Amino acid sequence: MNGPDPPYAGGSGRFSCPGRDMPARVGTHPTNRSPPRSFGLRLLATLPLGLILFGLWLVLSPKWDPFHLTLGALTACVVALLSERLIMQSPPIAEPDGRTLLWMPWHRFALYVPWLAVRVVVASLQVTYLLLHPRLPVSPRVLRIRARYPHTLARLTLANSITLTPGTVTLDVDGDEFLVHALTESAGRDLERSTMPDRVAWLYGVTGP
Repeated sequence: MNGPDPPYAGGSGRFSCPGRDMPARVGTHPTNRSPPRSFGLRLLATLPLGLILFGLWLVLSPKWDPFHLTLGALTACVVALLSERLIMQSPPIAEPDGRTLLWMPWHRFALYVPWLAVRVVVASLQVTYLLLHPRLPVSPRVLRIRARYPHTLARLTLANSITLTPGTVTLDVDGDEFLVHALTESAGRDLERSTMPDRVAWLYGVTGP
């Protein structure tokens, strides 16, 4: 017999995440679906992702000769195009005020990625300490958090950011609700403070009503 569902983080069932009370999404009814886009529009919509992937390739690649630069650019474009269906699925990657993917503040990734990297390193050291401690002082818990974002990409970013951080794993995402397993009480409390959901909201320019 299954036990009761895990409580919402913070006891209130909600995070104080900016933008969580956004207006109802528009255009999600089957009768309001937009017509299929041309290849040119699809290519334009995936351009930001392609640029981000190519930038990541430049950081990781030890060779910047014309052959490898061309290969990296082509690879980034192919991956972006293959990901187009995920990025553009309903609900669309757009805020209720009509901003498109191209108008989103992508430059904030330059600050978000280092911030997440620092959190991953710190969490890795904490988990290493727990594993090396003779008493293995872990206190696992499962909690639900709610963070309302206007599109799928923001929810995907939060779910993956939680999983990338050692000590926490996103078990399931159901709409605006995230089921998370935390290895320790401190990791759970950090999620309860809405640090990461707020940062993802800032990343995509989500503001309060």
